[in-house]
Amino acid sequence: MIVHILSTGDEVVLGDIADTNAAWLCRAMKELGLSVQRITAVGDEIEQISSVLREISGKADICLVTGGLGPTSDDVTALAFSRAAGVALQTDCQALASMQSYFKKRGYELTQDNEKQALLPVGSQVLTNHAGTAPGFYRTLNRCLFFFMPGVPAEMKLMLEKEVVPVLKERYGLDGAILLERLTVFGLGESRAGSLLNGFHEQFPGLRLGFRADFPVIEVKIILPHVSGTKETDRSLMDQAKQWAMDRLENKVVSDKGLSLAQEVGRLLSARGKTLAIAESCTGGLISSMMTDVAGSSDYFLFSAVTYSNEAKIKILNVREKTLLDHGAVHERTALEMAEGVRLKTGADFGISTTGIAGPGGGSPEKPVGMVCVGLAGDGVSLAKTYRFTLDDRAMNKTIFAHTALDLLRRHLTGLLKAS
Repeated sequence: MIVHILSTGDEVVLGDIADTNAAWLCRAMKELGLSVQRITAVGDEIEQISSVLREISGKADICLVTGGLGPTSDDVTALAFSRAAGVALQTDCQALASMQSYFKKRGYELTQDNEKQALLPVGSQVLTNHAGTAPGFYRTLNRCLFFFMPGVPAEMKLMLEKEVVPVLKERYGLDGAILLERLTVFGLGESRAGSLLNGFHEQFPGLRLGFRADFPVIEVKIILPHVSGTKETDRSLMDQAKQWAMDRLENKVVSDKGLSLAQEVGRLLSARGKTLAIAESCTGGLISSMMTDVAGSSDYFLFSAVTYSNEAKIKILNVREKTLLDHGAVHERTALEMAEGVRLKTGADFGISTTGIAGPGGGSPEKPVGMVCVGLAGDGVSLAKTYRFTLDDRAMNKTIFAHTALDLLRRHLTGLLKAS
C-alpha cells in the first residue's frame, strides 16, 4: 500500500510555518500499519496543485492532503482537484448544512465567502469538520484515494481520527497491525540512549527501535511492524523488549507510556492526591505553562509566581534579605527558601523553584551561564540542587531548567531521589 502526503499552502513552502501536519500524519499512518513513502509540499497555485495531484494519482494508493479548504481567495485545493479530475464543483448539501449548524450554534452569520467552502468536486464524499468550518472530502482519482483535510492542525487531527481512519479501516481492512511502545527519556543524549540499547536487534530480531529527539527529551519507540503470532505472544514479546530497554536506560525513563514530563508529574501528583505550587525566576513561568498545558491540571496545580526580582522574592515568597545579600539570587539556599515560601503561602503539598542564569549574558566564573539551582520542599523533602549545562541559547537553557525542576519532583515522588 503506497501512501503519500501532500501539504498545500504558501506559508509552508515559504517557511513561515513548520509542516507539523505531515509528521503527525506519518505517525498516525504508522499506527495503522501503513508506511508513508513520500511527502510533498506545494504553494497556493491552482495549476501547480492540480499537476501534483495528477502525478500522485498514478503512483499512490492513498494520499492525505492538508490545507487550502478555507473561505479566502488563496484556498484553492478543491478547485485544483476538480481540474485534475476533470469534474465540476457543486454545492454539497451535507457540507453546507454542517456549516450552517456550526455558525448557528455560535451565533454567527454564514457569509457567501463561507459558503464557498461547501463547493466540492462532483463525486466527492464529505468529511465532517468537528472543530471548524471547512468541510473535508474524499474521492478517488485514477488508482489513488485522496482525502482532503484542513490545514489547521487541531481540525485536521480530529477529522483524521473521526472521519478518515474509519474509512481507511473499512475499505482496506486495517486493524492497526502494528504494536508500538513509547518510552519518554530525560537526562540522556540521543547518541547515549542509542549506545545503551546496543544489542536490541540481536535480542529481539523481529522488532525495530526508533528515536525521536524533542529537546531536551528523547522518545524511544519499540515497534513490531507486522503482527505475526497471537495477540498474547506478540504482547508478551513487546513487554519483554520494553523491560529490557528500561533496564538499560539508567533510570532515565520518565514514562513507559510516552507521556511528557509534565503529564507524568501530573499523573503522579493526582494518583497520590497531592498538590503543587511553583516559584520561578529564570524560567519565567515556563514550568507553570508546561503543567497547565495538561488537561485536568486544576486537580493538583494551585499557584505560580514568577518572582524575577530580589524584591519579589522577599515580598512574595518571604526569602530572607540576608540570604540574598550573603549568597545572591542564584544559590541553593535561595532556591530552597523560594520553594518553602511558595509552599507555605499556598498550602500546597509541594513547592518547587528555579533560580539561575539562562544567558546569553549575566554569567561569571563562579556562576556561569547554564547554571540553575532548583528547590524542592514538601512531604518528606527539603532540598536544593545545583545543575550546570553548557548551552549558549537562552530558550534552550530555560527549557532544560524547567524539565530539570519537574524531574527532581518526579524522582522524589517515585522514590528514585533517595537512591541517587
